[in-house]
Amino acid sequence: MKFYCKWGGVETYQAWNRPLDEQIREWYKSLDIDIPLYICGNVVEKHSPTFDVDIMLRDEVPLDEMSEVFTHCITKGFKHKLLIDIAYVSEWYSKPFKPFYKIRPDNQFYKDLNGATYHTIYKADKVEQLAPQLWRFDYDKPNSNYYKGLNRNYNFTGILLDKF
Repeated sequence: MKFYCKWGGVETYQAWNRPLDEQIREWYKSLDIDIPLYICGNVVEKHSPTFDVDIMLRDEVPLDEMSEVFTHCITKGFKHKLLIDIAYVSEWYSKPFKPFYKIRPDNQFYKDLNGATYHTIYKADKVEQLAPQLWRFDYDKPNSNYYKGLNRNYNFTGILLDKF
């Protein structure tokens, strides 16, 4: 099997597995950070099988520290055969919708598996590069992920990883 992925400035040639709760806990124990992280998305909501682990940072931290946390989490994730989709969010999704912004470690995600390419460029109402590995995405109106969550009856909140 030929595999390559680049996410948040981190590259891997090792494919990941569908995340298991115990595998996520082991990944979390391996981290060397003191910032609260939240787990959310399909791993928590159990709507359908998933290949990624959605992790959210809610505390405002300096951008250089945020970049280091993102890189650390993604790198450790790949070592544990997990795809960590990490971001800072200014607000949880809410009903009714409230504008918010998200800071991600990249503006795109790239994966090649046996010659089949998956390449996503993230979009928002406004996109701004803050640092080499930090991108801010402002959402002034609901996006497709918001509607997907509504349709799946997500509760739109995360669980602190140390309680997971």
